[in-house]
Amino acid sequence: ICIPVVSAIIERRGGGKKGTEVLIQTRWKPRRDPQYSGTIEMPVGWMNRYEDVFSALRREVFEETGLYITKIRPANRTKQYAPRNDGSFAFVPFCCIQQTKGGKPWVGFVFICEVENKQPTAQADEVRDVRWIKKSELRKMMQQNPKQFFTRQLGALDFYLSTRRRI
Repeated sequence: ICIPVVSAIIERRGGGKKGTEVLIQTRWKPRRDPQYSGTIEMPVGWMNRYEDVFSALRREVFEETGLYITKIRPANRTKQYAPRNDGSFAFVPFCCIQQTKGGKPWVGFVFICEVENKQPTAQADEVRDVRWIKKSELRKMMQQNPKQFFTRQLGALDFYLSTRRRI
């Protein structure tokens, strides 16, 4: 059984020569996840049973950074359908990810987000060193040493850095 997760590529636009910055953090779960603890990641987390993907995204970003999401891209979704006292809707993420070997069988939905203009605060039991870096610096870090990143997020970050279209 695959485990559903949501991930947020959080960006902010800097003025002048600053360019776009991306929020990254250090994954810190030495007891629960020693293999990936200490790697660089974007906010990510499990979806709760029957949790709306957008609610899960907002919850995870707040839990890990203390920041509230102000914009999600893309935000394409249908209305909620519940003809038999059930419920479902369709949505379009920025991209999807899947872990195909090792670790756990994660399948995830990635969105590009913006957050309120406040300093992030890391959750001590999950992440450390939440910080903004230039998009160009993120690209350089991935090219020079992809092993420093949480493996499951490399594909999404590569897709983000290589896409030219604006979502």
